[in-house]
Amino acid sequence: MFIGTYRVRVDEKGRLAIPAAFRKQLPEGSFVSLGLDAVLAIYPPDLWASLAENLLSPLQGPDQRALARTLYSLSEAFEPDGQGRIILRPEQRKLAEIGSPSSVVVIGSGSRVEIWQEARWDSYSADAQGRFTESADRVNSGR
Repeated sequence: MFIGTYRVRVDEKGRLAIPAAFRKQLPEGSFVSLGLDAVLAIYPPDLWASLAENLLSPLQGPDQRALARTLYSLSEAFEPDGQGRIILRPEQRKLAEIGSPSSVVVIGSGSRVEIWQEARWDSYSADAQGRFTESADRVNSGR
């Protein structure tokens, strides 16, 4: 399970040092791609396989095609360099509004790691924390 929040820099080449706590948990075969809410996500192999399984139909409908094209075209294998850095492609950075250089927030989100543009995370997090009890009540009641 991925937990925690880390503020890190993206350098002018688009390199981002993945926090050691996350690197230790991310096995070979993980992928960096688009996540929900216009953030980037690092998916471990089992979660990536589950996503891919939902997109395997040879006769995909329009939503499946759009999802597959977007997800796969913005994906890269998770291959940190010797200093634990990955390169975020320009297309990935543009989608997530991440500049280079800039600051980002790398968070554990249970089954995956998410990479957020810093100001967007700060705004989202403040709002979500303010609604924590309300959200927990809705989730627990099945609404």
